[in-house]
Amino acid sequence: MNEPFMDPMSKLISSAAEAVGRAVVQISRQHRRGGRRLVDHVGSGLIWRSGEARSLILTNAHVVGRAPEVSVLLASGKRLAGTVVGRDRLYDLAVVEVEAGGLPTAVLGDSRALKPGQMVIAVGNPYGLNWTVTAGIISAVDRSLPTPNGTHLDGLIQTDAPINPGNSGGPLALLNGHVIGLTTIKIDQGDGLGFAIPIHLAEAIAGQILQNGHVRHLWLGIQGYAEVIDDNWVRAFDLPADRGIVITGVVPSSPADKAGLQVFDMIVAVQGEQVDTIGDVRKRLVGRRPGDQLQVTVLRGSELLEVPIRLEEMPARRRSLDG
Repeated sequence: MNEPFMDPMSKLISSAAEAVGRAVVQISRQHRRGGRRLVDHVGSGLIWRSGEARSLILTNAHVVGRAPEVSVLLASGKRLAGTVVGRDRLYDLAVVEVEAGGLPTAVLGDSRALKPGQMVIAVGNPYGLNWTVTAGIISAVDRSLPTPNGTHLDGLIQTDAPINPGNSGGPLALLNGHVIGLTTIKIDQGDGLGFAIPIHLAEAIAGQILQNGHVRHLWLGIQGYAEVIDDNWVRAFDLPADRGIVITGVVPSSPADKAGLQVFDMIVAVQGEQVDTIGDVRKRLVGRRPGDQLQVTVLRGSELLEVPIRLEEMPARRRSLDG
């Protein structure tokens, strides 16, 4: 029997899907009603680490919800009980453990070196249709999206590879089979607007979950947007760039509020470094601890101010994606 014709691109996609698919799992939550066990949510996951007796799976926090245990279906067809080790609702990531060793794991790529236009595939279980493969490109990197509770997801990968309910928690991979993200969100109002958590960020969050049982998130408590600064002000204050972040909202009792930041202030630098987006501002918090001081340069009317902000951990009620 002749092998089916495959052009070079199809061969790459097929080979990547085969390599990645072995490490993809289906994750389902179950509940009982009237003595019957019913499945109320199906999503995807990625086998991250596998030892001799146990394996760890990465998925989305909204896939596991508040359940302490989930059902995990492997690509081999074997079903396992999974224990939810921990979850971070702000970045929509969860770690699940199964008592099984020697499982196929994914090869992880460098999600810090991605470029728009690179071809990618998504593998998951949309609408319960197991191990579905879709293809597209990286549309953009370092996207920032608001969440329903007023926080933001930063550093996301945007892709036009079709992502549907059930894909959540599954891998986004390059055509060499290297996983560079976990799919997390699709914007319903537009086709081709899917997003993934970069795998380096997912690993960092998972590492904190395993080490501390939770993830420590610092915050400033501001909302804002990028705006061009008038050339006269750039020259008058010898600013490093002609863009800044106009503050549109300050959360009461937040670190920014306590420091005296106001609506219509324009942030032009943090720790002396230029910032172009509100995501850039939040990135300056990475690696810092509660109590650390952050120096923010603000243009307020005709004054250039240096405002010190003492950092605090974000309240748990603001971290929760599901209320």
